[in-house]
Amino acid sequence: MKKFVVVVIAVFFAVSSASAASLVVNGTVAQYLNVSVTSSPITVSFDGTGAIGTADHTASLNIIANKPLWTVTFTSGNSGLLTSPSKSISIPYYLAVTGTGVVGATITNDLSSAVQLTTAMHISATVAGKTPKNGVDYTMTVTVGAQLGTATLWEAATDYTDTVTISIATP
Repeated sequence: MKKFVVVVIAVFFAVSSASAASLVVNGTVAQYLNVSVTSSPITVSFDGTGAIGTADHTASLNIIANKPLWTVTFTSGNSGLLTSPSKSISIPYYLAVTGTGVVGATITNDLSSAVQLTTAMHISATVAGKTPKNGVDYTMTVTVGAQLGTATLWEAATDYTDTVTISIATP
């Protein structure tokens, strides 16, 4: 009987001896940065007298970033000038980009008031700038002041244009 009990105990331990293994699951989320503009182009009307130009509407900028640090860069193809096809006549204009940004983030905005894009300007998230899934919206407003300081009108009867390139990157 003792042999039987010893055999039963030995079989019990053999059957109940445990084994363990681990499965490690890793995930990688790709960087996602996106800017989009709606209501482009903005058309500025001039009456030919040198008076203030009137923009027909504002445009919207949407920024989406799944990184906490990012910079949106605004660069003018003509250094902040509406330029005629001949490039001999130009009209300075100003761009303001306003909005609330990312709640809780530290945002710097070079365009919070109207500026001429003679050099690249930026909106940057420096702390906690990850946006909501649908992004954050900014309003882009173009203004043109009255012509000052010259007797010759710079508003020649022709079309004028500039392209502002907007890009987003991480540091």
